[in-house]
Amino acid sequence: MTRIVLLILLGGWFFFEGCAPNTPERKAPPPPMVRVVRVQKESFQSALKTFGTLTFTRKADVYSSQEGTIDTVRAEEGDRVASGQVLATLSREKLLIAREQASATVSCREALLALAEEKLQEGYRSVEARILAMEKAEAELAQKGIEYAHLSEVFETKKKLFQAGGIPGGDLEVVRTQYSKGKTEWEQSARDLEIQRIGFRDEDLLRAGYALPRSKTERITLLKELGTKTLQAERDVALGELSIARVELHRIDLLLSETEIRSPLSGIVSLRAIERGEKVSPETLLFSIYDPQSLYALVEVHERDLPGLRIGQAAQVQLGSSQPISTLSGRVRILTPYLNPQSHSAQVRILLDPPYNQGNFPELFPGMFVRLTIPTGPIRKVIRIPESALLPENTPGKNHEIEAKASPSSGTVFIVRDSTLFKVPVLLGDRLEGKVEVRGGLEEGDRVVVNPTRVLGEGERVEVSE
Repeated sequence: MTRIVLLILLGGWFFFEGCAPNTPERKAPPPPMVRVVRVQKESFQSALKTFGTLTFTRKADVYSSQEGTIDTVRAEEGDRVASGQVLATLSREKLLIAREQASATVSCREALLALAEEKLQEGYRSVEARILAMEKAEAELAQKGIEYAHLSEVFETKKKLFQAGGIPGGDLEVVRTQYSKGKTEWEQSARDLEIQRIGFRDEDLLRAGYALPRSKTERITLLKELGTKTLQAERDVALGELSIARVELHRIDLLLSETEIRSPLSGIVSLRAIERGEKVSPETLLFSIYDPQSLYALVEVHERDLPGLRIGQAAQVQLGSSQPISTLSGRVRILTPYLNPQSHSAQVRILLDPPYNQGNFPELFPGMFVRLTIPTGPIRKVIRIPESALLPENTPGKNHEIEAKASPSSGTVFIVRDSTLFKVPVLLGDRLEGKVEVRGGLEEGDRVVVNPTRVLGEGERVEVSE
């Protein structure tokens, strides 16, 4: 009985086994596809790449030196002007009236000065006449003295004869009268001469601050100067008033010349801030002018990149593909010796080379955005790989204990050997144009994975596409 049941079960099992459908075997998934680049050395020159703006070394803001009203405007924005060219004019009517008044004042002061000069010459002549009169009076006094001395001798003689009874008393009286008259005339001449000498005496010269003369000619010169001091002062006052009038006339002429607003340099008008009829003052900005022959690129360079720069270093200035001139050349002109404490950077100025700095390219103007490349080292053969080959930080791998942690000078890449991924730490150098220099960890001929995904892991089998 038991054997029959067993046979029935075996038959049923074979029956169901024969009727069941055939199930296909499960296949393993294909390995992921990766793109690789083959490591090889290439020529490389380290360079600083940055951006900045075009600006100028020479710029002038034009102001008026006086208040006034704009009469004409002769320059517009974008015009090329020469040094000294008239940009605008101020109204001149009031100044022209003031100039006529000043000119009349000058003429009047010139006439007064001529009158004072004539009075002074007349004073010189009067002093000379007075000196001659004193000399005449001195001669007359000497003559009167001789006559008085003679009469005195005659009177003494007659008086002795009278006492001896040799002459009558009437004759003595006649002689006495002559003697008294001669004495009076001599004394009066002496007093007159003393009066004429007032102001011309030695004490008068000393009191006026002059040294006593050593000759007659020197004495006459000093007396002429002493006798005309008042007239000389009047002449000096007239001369001073004429100088003041002439200064005022010159001031008005200067103001008239300054009614023409002129360009202080040759360049291009970048701003016109006035209109005809507008009132302006010395604080009013009228025009701005820059010199297109002094264009340079201004950039901010971080302190870590400054040691690679030096004065005279060549640079390339990129304007962009939309410009007729895409790449210009220049040289480092100024390294500002001051760091911005916030950005830790310094300003660097790159002066454009001729002909770009000679004002012949209207496409170049201040404020344009530019990109700059400044070579900072020699050309050398190095290994460089795309920056996209570097693994992101914390990329999972099968052997986490050998992973290299990324740092500013190191990284990690996948290389493929025998269709298997291997994670390799590398020492990094300069980065430029999407590539990074590898200073250690790779050898020529290695195949490095580009754009690795996070799902890739070390030891994984892959298919390679170069």
